[in-house]
Amino acid sequence: MPGALLARSSRFVAALLLALAVPLARSHAQGPTAIIEGRVTDAVSQRPLENVQVTIDGTQLGAMTNASGNYRITGIPTPSGSAEVVVRVRAIGYSRETRTVTVTSGQTARRDFAVTVSAIQLNQVVVTGSGQKTEVKRLGNTVAVIQPPANAPINDISNLLTAREPGVSGLVSGGLSGEGAKIRIRGNASLSQSNEPIIFVDGVRINSGGGFGIGNGGGGSPSRIDDIDPSTIERVEVLKGAAAATLYGTEASNGVIQFFTKSGTSSSPRWTMQLQQDAVDFGNRVAPNSGYARTQARADSLATYWNKPGLKAFEVFEVPVFKDYITETGLGNIASASVQGGGQNVTYFASGRYYRENGPFGGNDYGPAQDVVRRIQTTANLSLVPTKNLRVRFNNAYYNTANETPENNNNIYGVNSLSYMARPELANCNASTYISPGRCSGAGNAFGNQAFMTVREAMQVTNKTSTQRYVGTLDASYTATERLTLSSTFGFDYAAQRDFGFSPFGYNVDLFTSNNPDGSRQVFSAGTRVLTLDGKLAYNRDFGPFTTSNVAGLQVFNNRTETNTGSSAFFPGPGIEVVGAGGQNISAGESFLTTVNGGYFAQSQIGWHDWVFGTVGGRYDFASAFGKDAGGVFYPKASLSVVPSDRQGWSSTLLSTFRLRAAIGQSGRQPGAFDQFTTFSPQVTAVGSGLIPSQLGNPGLKPEISTEVEAGFEAGLFNNKVALEYTAWTRTVNDALVPRTFPTSGGFRNSQLTNIGTIDANGMEIGLRSQVINKNTNKLELFANAAYLNQTLTSLGGAPAIRVSGGYARYRIYLKEGAPLGSIYEPRLASACGTVPATNAAGKPITCYNNGQIPINFNGRGTAASREELLAYFATPRDIQQSSVQSTLQPLLADYEGNGILFEQRVGKSIPTWTGAFGGTWSFASHWKIQNTLEYRTGYLVSNLTDGFRLSQHPSIGSNRREFSELQSVMQNPASTPEQRVQAAETYIRGYRRLLEPGLYQGQNGSFLRWRELAVTYNFGADMAKKLGFRDASLTFAGRNLLMWTKYPGQDPESNENGRGSTGSLADNFQNATDGFGLPIPRRLSLALNLNF
Repeated sequence: MPGALLARSSRFVAALLLALAVPLARSHAQGPTAIIEGRVTDAVSQRPLENVQVTIDGTQLGAMTNASGNYRITGIPTPSGSAEVVVRVRAIGYSRETRTVTVTSGQTARRDFAVTVSAIQLNQVVVTGSGQKTEVKRLGNTVAVIQPPANAPINDISNLLTAREPGVSGLVSGGLSGEGAKIRIRGNASLSQSNEPIIFVDGVRINSGGGFGIGNGGGGSPSRIDDIDPSTIERVEVLKGAAAATLYGTEASNGVIQFFTKSGTSSSPRWTMQLQQDAVDFGNRVAPNSGYARTQARADSLATYWNKPGLKAFEVFEVPVFKDYITETGLGNIASASVQGGGQNVTYFASGRYYRENGPFGGNDYGPAQDVVRRIQTTANLSLVPTKNLRVRFNNAYYNTANETPENNNNIYGVNSLSYMARPELANCNASTYISPGRCSGAGNAFGNQAFMTVREAMQVTNKTSTQRYVGTLDASYTATERLTLSSTFGFDYAAQRDFGFSPFGYNVDLFTSNNPDGSRQVFSAGTRVLTLDGKLAYNRDFGPFTTSNVAGLQVFNNRTETNTGSSAFFPGPGIEVVGAGGQNISAGESFLTTVNGGYFAQSQIGWHDWVFGTVGGRYDFASAFGKDAGGVFYPKASLSVVPSDRQGWSSTLLSTFRLRAAIGQSGRQPGAFDQFTTFSPQVTAVGSGLIPSQLGNPGLKPEISTEVEAGFEAGLFNNKVALEYTAWTRTVNDALVPRTFPTSGGFRNSQLTNIGTIDANGMEIGLRSQVINKNTNKLELFANAAYLNQTLTSLGGAPAIRVSGGYARYRIYLKEGAPLGSIYEPRLASACGTVPATNAAGKPITCYNNGQIPINFNGRGTAASREELLAYFATPRDIQQSSVQSTLQPLLADYEGNGILFEQRVGKSIPTWTGAFGGTWSFASHWKIQNTLEYRTGYLVSNLTDGFRLSQHPSIGSNRREFSELQSVMQNPASTPEQRVQAAETYIRGYRRLLEPGLYQGQNGSFLRWRELAVTYNFGADMAKKLGFRDASLTFAGRNLLMWTKYPGQDPESNENGRGSTGSLADNFQNATDGFGLPIPRRLSLALNLNF
């Protein structure tokens, strides 16, 4: 089915291309025309500027400058023999220039432009959220524009969106190759629905989901937006919330991101080529495994096994299992090429890119599992101008991607989790022959795993996903009159995904695991189609000092997903390992899901003297997911933009440009397609199949409504060499969809979504950009930005608090009324008396301990133990892994909240309060350019569950970091003194008793500063490039995630057990900052050769 649909879509595309080409071939002779050409340079340095947009007002005509700064615009109508036209020049980082030029039929007019540097860009033209091309200064809401930095280490779209814009966060979750990032704009605008922004490419909505269709542990999950070739992106426009995204209606409350791909130019063909080699490694963030021998005989054996001569009993030793045996230096290759050009009526852009990376996850000596990503990305964009009033754009992209990942993250069968949990003092090759440290000739327990399976057995399991995808856009714009323009867009996005999870027959190569030793297989296939239909009418007219801009239209999205799943286990033998051959755990399933969302929208803008602008608009939406009693919903918007510096007579060197703006608007988030219905699920039994109650249903279900108000300013200082931007915003989400459990007397036990919640949030965003130096051979640009976020769950509508992880008690993130979103609740150890208030919020005493006491709840009696009684207890050695010792040495907990629940004391939240980035670009000595970006996050906690196991007393998992092994050795060693054992017990109770009281000490400061990007480029210069046969040539050395500064003691504050998902589950939305056996973010170095000809 997916292949057939792709074939039909290809034939449809070919037919459309032919239909568009015929009118062009038959185009009638046009009237007299003229040509304008010229050169655009920097006014100070006189450097020619490339890729500057030069357009003719009131027409579809324009051109881009080449590497020499030259442009040429042909086909300018001159019906009366001559005409005056307005030529506009827009260049990123420069002020806009406008000139009137007189042209004559059959002749070429010349007009050169010298543009001045400007750190502020209020005249930049945007499309997203306004319905038509509009200058930024006319909008009262923020529209962020991201320009992909040239030669930066950007291998995918997730990298492109990270650390670029305040309030926009790319949340990576681990270090496996091909792993995608969650995207968040101004935090979370929903509890139970997806918090991902909706994604458009060239006006077409695309599938922006992610994840595997099979279970692999959560890490390594791809994102569908990473299918897109980042080298084809010309710019990105971001709407940060409901105040800006109103015209996109339901589903836009989390913001909108639109990517614009490159287009052709009226010039001879211009080719680019890039060859890149990457090296990737995990660094040294994972702590070694430690242990000790209880007897000298075992110490002697381990000394031989691990090559640790002279090892003594109770002497702690370390083995870096993950670093030395499971990782390697990963290698990646990129080869890409593109061409753009065209003539008067046709322009084109085409590109192809091949990307393959075998990542830093290694261990190939132990099994076939690996982390590999391979992407084939092609793009072909064609623009046609059959007549002076009609422009047709036809964009096409085909992507073929494949990922392979091992079992990973918080997964008892994960390779990395098993390597983290191994105890080297238990390693042996008893079932075969010892070869070298960590290697046996056959079956064995090479690293000392005690539960689930060995590392080598986990390495036999493979997980693969592959996707074929086509995205097509047909866009037509017809200028009926000087004031009236009609446009329409049709988009088609289809992705065919196939996933496989496979454990071969007899994969229990160490004879250890009992988990389906005869093998198992999971299969998943999905076809996802997104159709976009968008039609608009724009009418613009001026009345004296007033300008008006009006747009109205219709937009419809039709999404359909078809899935098929199957699994089985216990194959009859090797080579017969397909789902149909399994003898147990056989399952199969399929689903079909179609949703339709559409709405009417209109917007009107009035300007006065080109410095005061007011805008009102709205959208009326319908969706198939709304309950039958809900009807449609209307989302209004209004905004005001005032630019005093554009008033006649304004002249200030200090405050060269100044704008004030404010906006208010609404948007929504719809429930799932079937959430409104009462449903039943099939149940297969030994006597036949039947139905059981599944979902209660709610015919009144409606979308969440997000109302957002934002206000701010932009200031250009010192002749616009410094730009300062500030935005403050507040948001209220009413009718938030809350999963609520109803009485089970009717048989419906599952939770049901209801519109009963309220979420309040506010924040601010600050941006600073400066052109510090602008000389011919020396140019320095600096930037810094910051975003503040505060979110509160105001009401759950009477529903009880929700633990995000469901029944898993060791994840401590809750959704509670009156608390910040993502709040972490844990047990808290009692403090010394006098250092905390005497009573809590409920007026009850807060438990504390006095001088001479230790916060140990001795034998559970409820009071602190004295040092004397602990010395008596530790007169003999104690094994902390014995339950009797654990029961005696309980922590003394306190109720600081006054809620009466010792295990639910709020300690912080998992969502950062402040995020931001800073850096700059330095071009010097004519040939060199250095680009730097550093990113930071602060004001949040990471739930460190990895060390919860590795630094605690679990009998079979972990307990294997040096800090814990040393105190455990001291308490158990007969040669230790009672005082030494008491000191070890106090250290244990203050920091290492983490599992028996779930969450104790688990929330840890996750603040960090990361050197996110570095790129050093050497440009060979025009003369050298010409000798080599190229127009331009450069060499770039780049790095990503080079260094990190943090007090976080775990593996990585960005690591998260829950990877890029495709749903709006509570885990996808709020299980952030959870270091649960994940992989650290890798360091990447690359060398790229960039050629233009």
